[in-house]
Amino acid sequence: MREFQERRRMRKLLHSRYALAALAVVLVLVARGVWGVAEKYEKSKDLALRMRSEAAALQAREDALDASIQSLSTPEGREKEIRDRFGLVKPGEKMVVLVGAEKAPAAAPAQPQGFWARLFGPSDSTRD
Repeated sequence: MREFQERRRMRKLLHSRYALAALAVVLVLVARGVWGVAEKYEKSKDLALRMRSEAAALQAREDALDASIQSLSTPEGREKEIRDRFGLVKPGEKMVVLVGAEKAPAAAPAQPQGFWARLFGPSDSTRD
């Protein structure tokens, strides 16, 4: 009988308001911790994605620089770079500079007009 009463007392204690309040507090603390971990996970996932894209961009730049170094390590590559950068020619060669025709300036886009300006302003046929 005593064992039954102790179980009853324990059950009564577990179902009391204080026990439920303590359980609610523990639940809130655990939920807060899980929320914080989830936020950190998302931030680290975004950071990892950004770092991967930066690494890919740096790898592409490294490949381009390696190709440029390989090109400049040959006499033909050095000559090409000097010609492109400084416009130099070898003795006995002539340089031809092509000058393109100047383009006519583009017509300015029409300014948007308000209702009253369109109503009382000059018509399109009288402009220009």
